Amino acid sequence: MARDVPLNKHSNVVKLYRVAKDSVQEESRPLYLPGVGTPFKFIKIAGYTDHLKDDEGGIRGLGLGAGGDLRIQFALGEFSRRLEIEWGPGSWLHMREITVAIFGFSRGATEARAFVRRLIEQKCAKDGGKLYWSAPSGTRVPLRINFMGIFDTVASVGGPALHLDWASELAIPPEVERCVHYISAHEVRRAFPLDSVRVDKAYPTNCEEVVYPGVHSDVGGGYGPDEQGRTQDLSLIPLRHMLAEALRSGVPLKALDQMDPQLREDFQLDDNARITKLYTDYLSALPAPSSDDLESLIHPHRYLNFRWRSILSRHNADERVLGHLYEKVGAAFCASIPAGTNEDHPTCQPNEWVYDVPKDPEQQARQLLREQRRLERHIEFLRNPIEPHAGNRSYPPQPRELRPYEKKILAAWDEAGTIPLAVDQLLAEYIHESVAAFTSWPCALWEQRGIYCDGTRYLAQNDPVGPSDAAVA
Repeated sequence: MARDVPLNKHSNVVKLYRVAKDSVQEESRPLYLPGVGTPFKFIKIAGYTDHLKDDEGGIRGLGLGAGGDLRIQFALGEFSRRLEIEWGPGSWLHMREITVAIFGFSRGATEARAFVRRLIEQKCAKDGGKLYWSAPSGTRVPLRINFMGIFDTVASVGGPALHLDWASELAIPPEVERCVHYISAHEVRRAFPLDSVRVDKAYPTNCEEVVYPGVHSDVGGGYGPDEQGRTQDLSLIPLRHMLAEALRSGVPLKALDQMDPQLREDFQLDDNARITKLYTDYLSALPAPSSDDLESLIHPHRYLNFRWRSILSRHNADERVLGHLYEKVGAAFCASIPAGTNEDHPTCQPNEWVYDVPKDPEQQARQLLREQRRLERHIEFLRNPIEPHAGNRSYPPQPRELRPYEKKILAAWDEAGTIPLAVDQLLAEYIHESVAAFTSWPCALWEQRGIYCDGTRYLAQNDPVGPSDAAVA
């Protein structure tokens, strides 16, 4: 947070934390924990957190999720300390109830889900279907977990797509009164599989998932101003929706008209803002999904994306993928960029991953153009797909059938006609492209995103993962 706020790259969770009410008078005490990979140093309090060690952050946290268990343990210790020390014995008899709300994005959403399970298991007693916190004196105080607001949960703890150590159990407990999960429609990186809140593809009655256009950080926030030639405005839509959901559930956050002007800027989106109309028009342009399950809700967004990229290709206008970057690099630069290859995304150790969009506009533009042109070349491969040569297979390589998702890509690519202007503008000027800058692990625009449902893995196309899909996270 300390690093990202001055750069205006802070996540939607940070923005929500900054407008949390924090005072004894309002009986509200928010707590923010920095994400894994970020340095985390704290004062050790005897009996609560003195057994924990500081986390220097770094690549093990970013790549492997190291440090997540430390943060969960700290949050549990701090929960007890605040109730037992800050509020103290004099207040316990007068407490009507304790309410807890929890937010998280990406691995932070994974931590939130792991934390709430441990909170119930370690700090609460159950009686008659209700939760209670037991004070050291024996006084029992009713406890409610009234809201969980999570953005695009990604575990990848212990390695890409893994759920090791502290991330092994992520199901939302029934004691959570309401859980809202906002999901990215355009994220496809293998190393960022989604953890849905469904259990065996069925939603618990206390959970809701909503699909938003954009990649991972378009939903959870975190892109800097004008990175990849795009604005940050799209991420404000799920942010404002989450604020409204939290307020509706009674979470002590400030409403827009209560915020200090500086903090209100994090949420500022006028009713007549361009993104508001584009977002509405884009949603209206989405084809009807084949069903109301999550995978089917994601597919229309992918369909429009492939149609848009196909139109750019047919009209020799693929510089449109640069958004406003084109004004900085020009036509001659764009013409000089070759198609990307799989070597742009080599396999390396997760603790060597590179996440950040490069600062240099030309490097950003080069990455975006190479991915678009790599996709164009892959489309030609799909017209005559062959089995890859491996082991003792004889030449020439044998033709193979298109997979169901590949058929959908080609159908979208080859469809004639135009797309609504709002679709072009949202994709070119607001929706970022996460594959281009993720140069440390295999990924491609034509891949499917893995989706976990309480330990069972599915693809964003309604198909359970089988042996032939082993490479897809």
